[in-house]
Amino acid sequence: MVRVSDPTSTFVQESQEDIQQLNNALLDLENADDPENSDAIETVFRVAHNLKGNFGVMGYTDASEIAHAVEDLLDCIRSGELSVTGERMDLIFSGVDLLDQMVQEISADGETEADPEATIEEIRASIEAGEAGDEAESGVRESAEDEAGSSVSSDRAVPLEALASAVADDDREEVDVFRTVVEFEETGSEHVDAMFVIDAIEDEYDLLTLEPGNDVIEEGEFDATFDAYVLTDPSVSTDEVTAFYEDNRYVDGVSVSRITDDVVAEHDRHSSGDDATDPEDDAGAGDDTDAGSSSGFAHASQEVESIRVDVEQVDQLYNQVEEMVTSRIKLRKIVEENDLVEAEDELEEHGKITASLQDTVLEIRLVPLKKIVGNFPRVVRDLARKQEKEIDFQMEGVDIEMDRSILNELGDPLMHLIRNAVDHGIESPAERERTGKPPEGTIKLIGERDRDRVSVTVQDDGRGLDVEEIREKAIDQGVITEEEGRVLEDSEVYDLIFHPGFSTTEEVTEVSGRGVGMDVVNQVVRGVDGSINVESEPGAGTSVTLMLPVSVAIVRVLFVTVGEETYGVPIKNIDEISELEDVTIETVEGRETVTHDERVYPLLPLDDRLDVPDVEPSGDDMVVRIKDTVRQVCLRCSDVVGQEEVVIKPFEGVLSGAPGISGASVLGEGEVVMILDVDTL
Repeated sequence: MVRVSDPTSTFVQESQEDIQQLNNALLDLENADDPENSDAIETVFRVAHNLKGNFGVMGYTDASEIAHAVEDLLDCIRSGELSVTGERMDLIFSGVDLLDQMVQEISADGETEADPEATIEEIRASIEAGEAGDEAESGVRESAEDEAGSSVSSDRAVPLEALASAVADDDREEVDVFRTVVEFEETGSEHVDAMFVIDAIEDEYDLLTLEPGNDVIEEGEFDATFDAYVLTDPSVSTDEVTAFYEDNRYVDGVSVSRITDDVVAEHDRHSSGDDATDPEDDAGAGDDTDAGSSSGFAHASQEVESIRVDVEQVDQLYNQVEEMVTSRIKLRKIVEENDLVEAEDELEEHGKITASLQDTVLEIRLVPLKKIVGNFPRVVRDLARKQEKEIDFQMEGVDIEMDRSILNELGDPLMHLIRNAVDHGIESPAERERTGKPPEGTIKLIGERDRDRVSVTVQDDGRGLDVEEIREKAIDQGVITEEEGRVLEDSEVYDLIFHPGFSTTEEVTEVSGRGVGMDVVNQVVRGVDGSINVESEPGAGTSVTLMLPVSVAIVRVLFVTVGEETYGVPIKNIDEISELEDVTIETVEGRETVTHDERVYPLLPLDDRLDVPDVEPSGDDMVVRIKDTVRQVCLRCSDVVGQEEVVIKPFEGVLSGAPGISGASVLGEGEVVMILDVDTL
C-alpha cells in the first residue's frame, strides 16, 4: 500500500485511526470480565504507547504528555494496582478526547493550542488517590518497590529545586533545560541498554540528574524508563534533542519537553524568598472540565478525508491514462483526415477506455463503512452512562465499502438514528424489567451489500413506535386530515416521522426526540439517491433501514421534454414508454389515470408538477410508466428525445432535498439538465 501525502497529514490520519482504535479497545476493557488479563488491556496500552511516541516524534510535546499520563493510568490498571471503574474510565476517555481535539487542531492549523495541564493533573491525582486507597487496604508497599519506581517514569515529580540549584551552580547566562523521558523494550537487559544511553547523553549534553538514580538503573531495579534532565545551549531545539534519542538503537521511545522557564521560575522564587505554591491548591485552578465530558469526538460524525490506494490500482490508472492519450492522438489525426468510418471505430475504442478508467476511479473511491461509524460505540457508551441505561451496542457488516462522498453524507443521519435509539428507543433498566425484558437493551448497526446497493440498518429492542399515537399526533399537528389518517397503512404512518417538525415526544431532550430531525435524515438520504424504510412493533423495538447506492450517481437517464425544457428520468425507474394515443385515459375523482394490466396509475402532467409555463397538451405527448417497485404512477411529457449515461450532482443548500428533483447533470455542450426523483415528484 502507498499513501500520497505530506508527513503532517499522514500523522493526522494515523493518529485518528489510533484514537478510534483506542476508544473501542477501552470499551472492550470496560466491559471485560477480567480487565487485568483481557486482550483489551494489551491493545489499549499498545495503542496509547504508540500515540505517545508519534506525538513526541512530531514535536507535539503537550499531546505526548497527555498520552503519557493516560498510559500511566492504564499501566496501573494492567499491573493490578488500580481497578477498572466508571469514574476512571471517564477520566481516561476525557484524556483521549483531548488528544482527538489536538489532532483536529493540528489537521486544521498545523499546531494545537489546547492546554492539557488540567487533564494531566486530574489523571495524576486519580493515580495517586488510587494508590493511596490501595495502600490503606493492603498495607504499606515494600520500600524496594518504591525505589525501583513501580509506575511509569512520568509519575515522578520534576526536581525543580535541584535543577534550579544545578543551573545556578553551572554559572551560565543562557541555557536551556530539557526533560527527556526515555523508554526501553523489556528484554531483561534493559538496564544494560540504559547504561549505554546514559553514556551517550553525557557525551552529547550536560546531564544534570537522573530519575530514578544511576545506581537504581545500573542494578536493573527500574521499570524500563527513566527521566534524564539535560542542559543544552539555547540554540538546540526540541526536535534536535528528540532526534538524538531516536537515533540511538537502544531507545524504544522518547518524550522531550523544554522546562527552562519552570527551572528559571523556581530559581527566582528561591532567590526572592517566596514560598512554594501548594500543588494541591494549583491542581485544578481555573478549570471547569468535567472528567466525563467529551471534546466532541464521541458525539460528532466523522468525514473520510483521505483514502489508501493499492499500488496495482495506481499502475492501472497510469496505463489507462496512457491509452487515453494515445486514443486522443489517433482521433485528432482521423478528424484531420476526415475519415468518418475510422473515427466511429476509434470513438468506440475510446469509450471502452473511458469506461475502464471510470470503473477504476470508482473502485479507488470506495471506503469501508467502519470509517464513519468506528466512533459509534463510544457515542452509545457516553449517552447510556449519562442516562443511566444499560445498552449492548453491536456492529455487523461494517467492512462493506461505499463511495467516499456517499459515506460523508451518511455520517450525520446514522449518528442521529443511533442517538434516537439510545434516547427514546431503549427504556430504562427498571422500565424494561417491569415489562419482562432484560435490563440491558440492544442496539445493532448492520451493513449489507446487494449488488450495486447497500443497506444500513439501525435496530433496537426498545419500546417501539406506536402507530396510533403517530396517527393522532399527525392529525393534531395538521400533517394529515382525519380522513387521510383512517386509510393510511401502518408503513405509511411510520413515514410520517419524516415530515418536517413532526415528533411524538412530549419532552425535548438535549440528545434528540424520536422524529425530530428525521426530515433532514430523509433529505440527505434521498439526496444521494437513497431511500428509508421503517419497521416497528410496540414493545419490541424499531428498525430503520437506509438503502443506498455503492457508488456515485453515474446512471443512464431518459431525456424527456416538457415544452421547451429538458429533464432526465433514470432508466432504472422506467417500466414502459408509450405514445399518448396508445393508452386509455380516464378521470377518477377529478384526476387523470391510466389503466395497465388491470392496475390504475395516476397520470402526472410534468408541466403542472414542475411549473413549466406555456405548455399546451397535444395528441403527440408521451407517457412514461414508472416501475411499481418505485412508484405506481405514469408521467406525461411532450416528447422523449434519447438516453445517455450521466453524472448526477446532488443539490446543496436551499435546493437540497427539493421534492421531485434528485440533482442535475451537465451535458457535453454545457447544458444543465435537472434529473427527476419520481418517488417524491
